[in-house]
Amino acid sequence: MRWALKLLTVAVALGLPLSANASQCIKAGGWGTGALESFASFMSEAAMKNSAKARLGDAVKIGPAKTKCEIKGLLYECNSSAKACK
Repeated sequence: MRWALKLLTVAVALGLPLSANASQCIKAGGWGTGALESFASFMSEAAMKNSAKARLGDAVKIGPAKTKCEIKGLLYECNSSAKACK
């Protein structure tokens, strides 16, 4: 019984859903390239948003994006990810 109470306490602390009708969340990601870093970043964030909408529908709520960019040869490559919930 004590372990169940500890498990419940950890679940609440981590913000895990406790009911069956809790919102469905995913980590959405996207990738983009471009000659300018700002364009590559824009493309990766747009791809991430499209991915989230394709999986969870148009009413999806997307959190702040985390974007990392690197220069690869002549182009910038950016990867973006964010938490998306239905």
